[in-house]
Amino acid sequence: MPIRILPTNLSSQISAGEVIERPSSVIKELLENSIDAKAKNIDISIKKSGLQSIIVKDDGFGIEKDQLLLAISRHATSKINTLLDLDHINTFGFRGEALASIRAVSRLKLISCSKNSNIAWSIYSEGFSNHTLLQPIAHPFGTSVVVENLFYNIPVRLKFIKNERLEFLKICETIKKIALSHFDINICFKKNRKLYLSYNAVKKSDDKIFRLKTIFNQIDINYVLEIKEKIHHITLFGWLIFPPLLSSSFKKIQYCYVNNRFVCNDLVNNAIFNALYETIGNKKSVSFVLYITLPSHEIDVNIHPTKNEIKFHKANIIYLFLYKSVLSNLKKSKIKYFSSNFFPKINFEKCKKNNSCSLIINSVSKNSLEYEKKILYKNIMSNYFFNINAKRFLKEHCFSFGKLLIVFKKYYGLIYFFDTFSLISFPLAKKIVEQYKLRNAIKNNVIPENFLYNFSFFTTLEQSKILANNSKLLLKFGFNFVFQETHFFLKTIPNFLKNQNLDIFLSDFFTFIFFKKKLCVKDVIKWLDINILVEKNPWNYEDGISILLEIEYFYPSIFKKPPFKLLQKININEALCILKV
Repeated sequence: MPIRILPTNLSSQISAGEVIERPSSVIKELLENSIDAKAKNIDISIKKSGLQSIIVKDDGFGIEKDQLLLAISRHATSKINTLLDLDHINTFGFRGEALASIRAVSRLKLISCSKNSNIAWSIYSEGFSNHTLLQPIAHPFGTSVVVENLFYNIPVRLKFIKNERLEFLKICETIKKIALSHFDINICFKKNRKLYLSYNAVKKSDDKIFRLKTIFNQIDINYVLEIKEKIHHITLFGWLIFPPLLSSSFKKIQYCYVNNRFVCNDLVNNAIFNALYETIGNKKSVSFVLYITLPSHEIDVNIHPTKNEIKFHKANIIYLFLYKSVLSNLKKSKIKYFSSNFFPKINFEKCKKNNSCSLIINSVSKNSLEYEKKILYKNIMSNYFFNINAKRFLKEHCFSFGKLLIVFKKYYGLIYFFDTFSLISFPLAKKIVEQYKLRNAIKNNVIPENFLYNFSFFTTLEQSKILANNSKLLLKFGFNFVFQETHFFLKTIPNFLKNQNLDIFLSDFFTFIFFKKKLCVKDVIKWLDINILVEKNPWNYEDGISILLEIEYFYPSIFKKPPFKLLQKININEALCILKV
């Protein structure tokens, strides 16, 4: 087959295929054009996930009548004029391919009214035919682009677009990325004429985080670390996002913008991931939204038609700046993140000096967190640490089963977990923890903590023999005996009995021993479970956090099927029905 020049319609469709892959590609190109036109309000409307219709309307500076045809022509642009301009690109578009590519694969109508004109004009084109229709039309200042029957002339492409739901999600993702890079623009998105998304412009820099929260509703802004760094002409701004609770539904968000352009760049990702790995132990478990700003001549965006890939001219400087910035902010951060996938380096002495610490425990995986939780339990539960400025940081404590809000009626804690409220009984929780600790100690041949207690008990010869035969087993529980001819001394008893009425308790306990005669571990544990009374001392917030932390360490699985009197959900829906406006 001889070499030949391809027909215009064929070459146009090939070029369009590089830029317009799916409906979301159309949305991206049109939104970027609106941003370049200095629009402050952008309305997007789609039908049938963009395959039937896409309309993007803005209030930018518009296009003059005599430039409408040029606007939909290949390699026609107002963004650059000379080769030198490629080194100073400050706009999203510059290749002159967006509208031309969309025109090649759809029925396109471009309507615009410039601020220098009182009349709007529209131009209509189907595919890359030479036939176009230019006519006046009523339209406010700005531009509207109507794209209908996308890929109508490329049936092969339509065959690969089978899942309309997936295409719709891709469009939503594209709009979110744009909304996160231009906080000063009002964005409205309609699906089949019904409002689906709306993002209001952010006027203050400090309010940007609220748009982040609006876009990603699963984010808890209490666990977002803001980063602000600058070196010479390079600035870094953004957020590291820590999932507040154990949630399989939490989707990792890893967005990076260079000069407000969403990019995929290995150098940027490696710098961020390596900094995370250095401090946290895993490269990809923390979400982030970061913005890098630097002079346009320091980057090359003319790499790919979609302009999602860039190259840095001074890659080593950018890498070190990003790496050190993220690393230093993580080390200074008060957030200590735990998950089954990575292990943080906890400096509790530093927390002591700072009199502050925030804690998020995000997993109940015993195997992966065993070592870390031992350190955590040992340090936080030690008196010297736990009492230091406790009120400042206790309310930040979050557990895999929820967050403690308040202590209610002296004995109960109100826990919040994913839009549900529950009451937990602290006294019963303490009893369950003590029982679990006891079983664990017996299993590992560790004598439970005990305290001195001089108790004498007169016995018969037979009773003394029973106690002597069972003394080794009772020592495992922390009961240490000294035997005499007619009586014995009980020298120590386990700590978990401290607040019991010991005279009554010990009398009942020895009656049980003399009745059983030959004891086994299960018998003693069962009896203790039944006969240890629930303590009814008033609880405060620190005590509540303390017992919840112990549950997190010793017995996290109990909340999968909690005992009836331990945890009770509050039916908030009934209250909402009554209070419904």
